Order: sequence, then structure tokens, then C-alpha cells
Amino acid sequence: MEITEKVHTVDDVYGSNVVLLLDTEITVIDTGFPGNGQKILDYIRDIGRQTEDIKRILITHFHFDHSGSALEIHNLTGASIIAHKDEVIKNVDGTLLLRKGEENEPPPLWYKLALRATGLGRRSPKKPARQLHDTPVHKTVSHGDIVPGLGGISIIHSPGHTPGSISPFVLDPKIIFLGDSVINNIDRLSRPLMWDRAKRRTLDRSLQELRELDATIACFGHGPALTEDVMTKVRGLTDRPYDLPTWQIALKNWRTLRKWRSTGQRPGAWQTKKKNQ
Repeated sequence: MEITEKVHTVDDVYGSNVVLLLDTEITVIDTGFPGNGQKILDYIRDIGRQTEDIKRILITHFHFDHSGSALEIHNLTGASIIAHKDEVIKNVDGTLLLRKGEENEPPPLWYKLALRATGLGRRSPKKPARQLHDTPVHKTVSHGDIVPGLGGISIIHSPGHTPGSISPFVLDPKIIFLGDSVINNIDRLSRPLMWDRAKRRTLDRSLQELRELDATIACFGHGPALTEDVMTKVRGLTDRPYDLPTWQIALKNWRTLRKWRSTGQRPGAWQTKKKNQ
């Protein structure tokens, strides 16, 4: 789907949104779950480009619903995989790998459920889990670095959702990629559900640093792109602090879950395709 002439999202992929920056070279921002690689390449061919034009894969954060097909695309095209330095670990042979989790922390429940749904988590003796593959990282970036593509992609470090989350900012046209730091629910913007209050505070600080940007388009890991009143809506979200007691977060989300259960559906990002058809 075309957002602008040079910025497209790939249709019918699983997991996060997959965004293509179409310059003389192609940059892929996030790849969704494992198994999306061929769909991404097919889309590129369908718009008249060559898959060999893909030169880099920029990962907003390590979660496998964003990074799952990076290795597949790399193997098919040779494109380099790029991530923030805090999202990688060093392998025993000295090579860099995308981390699969955070140190000393069990994976959250949604992560376990997503792993099982894709056959990558523990299931049963009759249906053994596939192993989540290692994803090499060929280049690391830090805050302020510029990655090639559409006049330059400025790397903004936005920790909170993960330690090395980034918000890539395309300089021309002015597009901010918010990963999972902000969710577009169509009717409103929200922050991701996070139980750790310290992480919520970190995310708040990261979002405050985005207030002065002059982005005209915002792309999200989940939900449609935003093309109107972009920074007004982003600033409006940051006006509401996320530094709430955990019990309030739990109560708020419990009420939301009850609403979803009673109506049988969630309004917002999961209805994107239906509303756009």
C-alpha cells in the first residue's frame, strides 16, 4: 500500500507493519513474523522494482514480530541487517546477533503466546517447538547516526519498550517511525502495555524527546500510518504521563479487556483492513 510515492507498506504480512523506503536503493523497516520474506519480495516485484535493490533492513527493536523475517530477506538478497547497539549480543565467535530477550527477565505472556501461535514456543511432545533462529546484525547504530535512504534516516534512540528501541526519522519527506513506542488504534494513539513502572518512565522520557520534531507522517509497528495532525496527536499523547501505579494500569486494561470480550471485537488497529476495504 502506498503512503507516499516512495514510502510503501507491504500488504498481508503477519506481525508488525513492514515499510519500504524506495530510493535508488530500498530500505526495509521491520519485517514482521518469520515467513514474510517471500511476500515482501513479491510486493517489491509487483511495484516494478528489483529485489536486488534491497540494501538494508532496519529493525526498530528485537521482538520477533518485528525482526522475524530479517534473516530470510538477508539470505535471499544479501541486504545488511541494522539494529541499535543495545539490541545485540556478541556471539562466541565475535559476530553480532540480535538479542532474543532481555537479561534476567522472563519473556512477557504475549511473547510466549505469539511464539506458540507461530510454532516457535513450547507446545506439546507431539508438536515440538521450532527454535527461534539466530539473526545476525551486520551494523549497529547509535543515537544521532544517519543511515542512507530518502535523504538520510536519522536514528533516534527511544528506550522503554526495549532497551535499544529506535525511532528512525526520515529527513525528506519528514517521516517518524515509532515502532512499538506508540500504537495507532485508529481512534486514538496509545503507548504499549508495560507492567514495569521504571520502563514506563523511560518510555515517557523517550517520547518527550520527540515533541519538537516536525514530522508530517508517522508510521507505527501496529496500526495504519498517520498523515494528518501528526505532531499534534503525538504531543497530545505525551501530555498524558504514563507514570501511573501498576494497579491503575492493570485496572485500565482489565476494563478494556472486558469491553473487548463483551463486544467480541477490539476497535482500532485490528480492524484496519476491514475499515479500509
